[in-house]
Amino acid sequence: MREPNPAKRPPTKPTQRHLLVLRDTQITMVKAHKFLGMLINQELRWKEHINYVLCKGMKWVMQYGRLAKPTNSILAKYMHRYYLLVGVPRMLYAADLFLTPQSRKTWGTKGCINKPGSIQRLASLHITGTMKTAPMDSIYACADLLPLHLLVKKHAHHATMHLATLPASHPLMPHVRKAVGRYVK
Repeated sequence: MREPNPAKRPPTKPTQRHLLVLRDTQITMVKAHKFLGMLINQELRWKEHINYVLCKGMKWVMQYGRLAKPTNSILAKYMHRYYLLVGVPRMLYAADLFLTPQSRKTWGTKGCINKPGSIQRLASLHITGTMKTAPMDSIYACADLLPLHLLVKKHAHHATMHLATLPASHPLMPHVRKAVGRYVK
């Protein structure tokens, strides 16, 4: 929830929350809560979670870079497979919730999609062993990787297919059927 900001810049601010007291124990409010591996704030915006994903991804790609030394390293095909099987799922866990691909009906979260792109850029540099100044389009082609905005679309399509193929007895199926005929943000 948001309320008008008396300072007028920005025009609104998050609603002020009060302390919760249960049996003489004060429970303080925090900006975001971690629930099932996702950071969710009171406004259901994903800024904290995207920063968390970036930190987690950068830690992973730095460790990943240690395996991809120019001498005595793992082969590029195994580095490529390791990135796709470990790095991408870690980076795009629940991305169908917080990264919305751009379409005709929505602007999408283009800025948020571009931020994890720096992680993929570093991983592709480690896979190919090229210099940092090389053009990214050719590095993605040599590393056999999709650009991140297409990878996010593929991930969202995969999640949609999982929901569409649920059995009729699944508890989520009535909600999926209800959402089929309309655009759901």
